[in-house]
Amino acid sequence: MRPQARRASRVRRRHRTWMRAMTLATVGWGIVWGSLAVAKIGWAPPAPWVYAAAGIPGILGLVYAFLTIRARRTWLFMALVAIFANGSLIALPFLFGAEFTEALASMQEQDPAQTSRSAP
Repeated sequence: MRPQARRASRVRRRHRTWMRAMTLATVGWGIVWGSLAVAKIGWAPPAPWVYAAAGIPGILGLVYAFLTIRARRTWLFMALVAIFANGSLIALPFLFGAEFTEALASMQEQDPAQTSRSAP
C-alpha cells in the first residue's frame, strides 16, 4: 500500500547538503589537529601546507553551507553552524597564523623523551 502523504524531498536534500558541509568541516579540523599531533611526536608539516590542506575542504564546506540556507528560522540556525565551522577554517591563517606556526616549530624542536613528565 502506498502512503498518502508526499515526502518532502527538498528537506532531505538540504539535510544531505548540511551533512556534507559538516563532514568537510570535520575533515578540515581533523587536518589541523592531526598536524599538531604529528608535530608533537617530532615531524611538523609546514604551516602553509596545513592551511591549504584544511582550507580546501573549508571552502567547499562553506559553499555547501550557503546552499542549505532556507527561509525558516530552524534551517537558518542549522546553516549558521556549518558556516561558522567552515568559515573558521578559512579564517585560521589570518587569526592565528603566527601562533600556529610557532606551535608547530616548538613541538618539532622538543625531544619526545623530554616531554613526558613524571608525577611529583
